[in-house]
Amino acid sequence: MKYVGQRMTKTALCALSFLGWSMLSLASANAQTMPSQPASIPTTLSVAGVAGAAQAAYFAGNAAELERLAVATTAWAKSASTREQYTYAYVQFRSLQVAIGAKRKDVASKAGDACVDTVDAIVKREPKFAEAYALQSACYGYMTNLGGMAAIRNGSKSGKSIEAAMALEPRNPRILLVDGFGVYFRPKFVGGDKVKGCARFREAAAAFDAAAGASSAGIDWGVAESHYWVGRCAQDAGDASGARREFERAAAIAPDFLAAKRALTR
Repeated sequence: MKYVGQRMTKTALCALSFLGWSMLSLASANAQTMPSQPASIPTTLSVAGVAGAAQAAYFAGNAAELERLAVATTAWAKSASTREQYTYAYVQFRSLQVAIGAKRKDVASKAGDACVDTVDAIVKREPKFAEAYALQSACYGYMTNLGGMAAIRNGSKSGKSIEAAMALEPRNPRILLVDGFGVYFRPKFVGGDKVKGCARFREAAAAFDAAAGASSAGIDWGVAESHYWVGRCAQDAGDASGARREFERAAAIAPDFLAAKRALTR
């Protein structure tokens, strides 16, 4: 992909926004895929049970578990329940993240398409569901890592989705987090600003803490990641104690969070 000086298009700029976010996937995907029985998949499927299992599998880098969850909840893709549809899209998002980190483009492409298509169905029915747009933006953002001409198209769609989310709920912590990645990872010469991105991560973490993880979708994703990235920003600024405090916070929220645990051992 070529970029020429200040003449980079807005769509190309959006395509760049999430390239660095894959580092978080890489930290989790470094774990070996576990061939064990799906002990964490709830016997009776529920939104809370599936969401919890997906979060645990993501933080542990367990691609096989995420794939089993995706299969187990396939019917939810066309459910009349918005929460079931959103949870299915969320499972696909986590599977996409781990697949990108493991360079499994076939799995990532399938999971990404399932995520964005399911969210399309959700927002057609509920056009003011802000967190759905944020989830879709994150999925499109990760899909830019698949490369090719589709990277620019996915980047543009990611930007449009987060704009829709911000217009509806600009103080929502998940939306702040997703928007923060766009600001943080965008190249400086086209408007990226790591300082502003870090400020957005801090806003997201504070908002998560104030809301105690509450979500209109019923899934409290993003809480641990917000603290992890606040820690990364503190680390980059030379604040070792502040970084450790945030990494510890992230690990306390998600004990299986490999990226946070590894950061604490460095």
